[in-house]
Amino acid sequence: MSTKKVKIKIYSDSDDISLINSGLRQIELDNVPIALTTPKAFLPEEDTIIILQIDSLDSKLLTEIIPQRRDIPNKMIIVIKSNNALLVSSIVKMGFYDVFVFPYEIMKFSSYIKEIIANGLYKTSTFRKEEDLVPRYDLGTIIGSSPKFERTVELAKKVSQQSTSNILLLGETGTGKGLFARAIHNYSKFNTEPFVDIICTAIPENLLESELFGYEAGAFTSARARKLGLFELAGKGTLFLDEIGDMSFGLQAKLLRAIEKKVIKRLGGVVDIPISARIISATNKNIEKMVEEGSFRRDLYHRLNVVTIELPPLKDRNEDIISLANHFIEEFNRDFGKSVKKISKELKHFFLGYPWPGNVRELKNSIERAILLSEDGELNLKDFANLINSVMVNTVSYQNEQEIPNNIIRLDINYGVTDIKKLSKYYASQVLQKVNGSKSQAAKLLGVSRPKLDTLLAKKK
Repeated sequence: MSTKKVKIKIYSDSDDISLINSGLRQIELDNVPIALTTPKAFLPEEDTIIILQIDSLDSKLLTEIIPQRRDIPNKMIIVIKSNNALLVSSIVKMGFYDVFVFPYEIMKFSSYIKEIIANGLYKTSTFRKEEDLVPRYDLGTIIGSSPKFERTVELAKKVSQQSTSNILLLGETGTGKGLFARAIHNYSKFNTEPFVDIICTAIPENLLESELFGYEAGAFTSARARKLGLFELAGKGTLFLDEIGDMSFGLQAKLLRAIEKKVIKRLGGVVDIPISARIISATNKNIEKMVEEGSFRRDLYHRLNVVTIELPPLKDRNEDIISLANHFIEEFNRDFGKSVKKISKELKHFFLGYPWPGNVRELKNSIERAILLSEDGELNLKDFANLINSVMVNTVSYQNEQEIPNNIIRLDINYGVTDIKKLSKYYASQVLQKVNGSKSQAAKLLGVSRPKLDTLLAKKK
């Protein structure tokens, strides 16, 4: 690890910062050099981690920071020394999510700062404005102009602004259900309220209940302090439950009660706590089939899908592929300091023909890899060799001619009189026609040399 010291500034409502020092000493024991200062006046500095120790909602630190928060580039971490559930929830609602309650979360605090340092997430010398770092997705700016996607967006806009009804998002893995949920929240009239999300499969079942509903001190052996659940933290905003189809049957019953009664009880608690957040849930499973099989509660299904929005797979959004690709190129040019400006023509044809089983996520990840490794200003087929090699021959059935997209070539072949040579020539000529007679592009798409293409086309029938 670098011997250059990492700058950390501590601002505290009180003079006692011994618990923070204890957590930071754990980091120094791992040979991470730290330069620690405790200024009196708040002053952001480049490449610096800021730790705020807050004692109450009347803290001068909060009143100083909130008005200028968008202009502060530094990584800010909140530390609270007391078991004050109201203070924690209020700070989260203000938009501060890196909150640690001491002394119970000292080790978690230390691990988090080590991760920030290891990944360079505290560096602000190349800082971009918050809206560049965390794009504010909403339904007015989300990318997509294909008819199917536009209809999906229009439905989401109507539901988002005209009601607070629960929404069920369906779609294949990688179609952007999480992004879409956040866009719906940002487009709603409650967009200043919290957006809280959780992946139901990322947390063990016994912990997922406490994450959703919270717990009282003493509810179980390690429950030393009260913990607010995500329902409470969401307030009047949005609670996004991703991969809801994997939730256990027992927890489904408790979730159903919360939705029907609009109240929750913390684990170990006896008081009903009112909740008002909109619930957006998502799954890539056939949830209707799960209901019929009895693995998902029918009553919960009907509570969650007041409105169902199905996100089309990328292969059904052919018109959006290139615009999405260009968007990701711009994004990763900024991230990696590159200047890739365009996609070659043959790569565009490949993108339009590739089935994208991983959908938008696969497109984004493949472009990230290509930009990172690129050594010139243009992306070519060779930059996506891993995708090309993974493509299987696939066939698609269409009900009528009008449904056939431009990237599909029909091969209605009489196998009784067509050998492989005739088929090769016919297919090569069809690809050539698709790329408007450009033999160079056709050869690259076919994976052959230009002379080999000429040979294929010259073969006698």
